[in-house]
Amino acid sequence: MARIRSHVAPRRPELSQHFFRDPVFVRQLVAGLPLKPFDLVIEIGAGDGVITQALADRACSVIAIEKDLRLYRWLRRRFLGRTNVQCWHADFLTFRLPTVPYSVVSNVPFGVTAAVVRKLLGAPLPPVDAFLVVQREAAEKFVGAPQETLFSLLNKPWFEIGIVHRLRRDDFAPPPSVDCALIRFHRREQPLVTRASRRTYQGFVRAMFGRRGPNVYRALRGAFSTTQVKRLSRELRFSVDSPPSDLSFEQWMALFRFYERVHLEAKDSRSAKSECDSRVLAGAEPAAAAR
Repeated sequence: MARIRSHVAPRRPELSQHFFRDPVFVRQLVAGLPLKPFDLVIEIGAGDGVITQALADRACSVIAIEKDLRLYRWLRRRFLGRTNVQCWHADFLTFRLPTVPYSVVSNVPFGVTAAVVRKLLGAPLPPVDAFLVVQREAAEKFVGAPQETLFSLLNKPWFEIGIVHRLRRDDFAPPPSVDCALIRFHRREQPLVTRASRRTYQGFVRAMFGRRGPNVYRALRGAFSTTQVKRLSRELRFSVDSPPSDLSFEQWMALFRFYERVHLEAKDSRSAKSECDSRVLAGAEPAAAAR
């Protein structure tokens, strides 16, 4: 039977605090993460330190960030003398992220989940891995399950995103009113879209995915001709009558690569025509002067 911990301070609902109730379960959960000794790990909302303890015992170098002053003081006392744990009284959303490789492990306060994820994924140096406990509905949105979402499409070229573990409500004290999951964001060593093409890709996805219309045909007609849409539907095996959210990430990537190739070919063609026109005009100048 899981052992329920007595907490060092009352829960503050305004901070969306839900603590893990069983340290043994947390140690098992952390033991399954692909972390190595001496890895730098940031913990967001360290609370009373149950995850911090499990990370420290794995010999990780831990930066434990806690906004609640009462809990921060407890953390500082609890880990006094542990040279691999730094405790910070800070709001993570204003905390300066490292400029060296790091990972993140956090039971994220529900109220700031979206802001935390945006900060991590949009950082100049995103984490190598981020393991976040979030509401299951949010996890499915981030992953793009059962259907791709705008968020998943915008981020998957740079991150592998997946649900690692589905949690029970009674894993927490107090139990939340929603189901939760542990999600992993793993930064790709080789992004699927180049840095130079990032803005073009994200603009393409936003325009096509968010275009008003009942089906893929209407969405893609903003970028492709009717002939091209029909050809793509045959080659990529999708129905032009299905909604854009039915397309897989792989199909969206193939659509973008085709769009980028056509876009670049058209740009090169315009450049070549402009250069040709310039040469013609340059050749005509002496004759015009002679007249």
